[in-house]
Amino acid sequence: MTTFYQIGEVCQRSGLTQRALHYYDEIGLLVPSERLNGGQRLYTAADLERIERIKNLKRLLGLSLSEIKRMLDADEARARFLAAAQTTPDPGRRHKAVESALRVTEDQLQSVREKVHQLAQLQRQLERQVREMRRLAAAGPAGSSPAPEGVGGRS
Repeated sequence: MTTFYQIGEVCQRSGLTQRALHYYDEIGLLVPSERLNGGQRLYTAADLERIERIKNLKRLLGLSLSEIKRMLDADEARARFLAAAQTTPDPGRRHKAVESALRVTEDQLQSVREKVHQLAQLQRQLERQVREMRRLAAAGPAGSSPAPEGVGGRS
């Protein structure tokens, strides 16, 4: 028997607000497993796991909600392709399903590489700014040096 959680319980367990859960539902990022006649949303343990995955992708990679949705949709597509590959007796169909799963995974990997590249650029920019601030701090009192490069903006 499946255990269902009401939205308040999900908020407590996940740290998300009801508004966030409603928005996730609205954009298709997290659609509750069940909905009662009155519109009340009910969530399962699988939904709670998806919430944790959403939070991790957002925290670890700084992905937008639309990027997270694409990643999770890709996870589901890969699972479907691999399930099809395991259940079909036709070697041609099996190969095609595995190739589809591979393409989905390669696309996900490329997205992660792009995000890592963007983060690395930001890291280099901040490292330059830290070096400049340290140089200015070592030079003495403010006003005796030219304005620091890139402070308060992009460099």
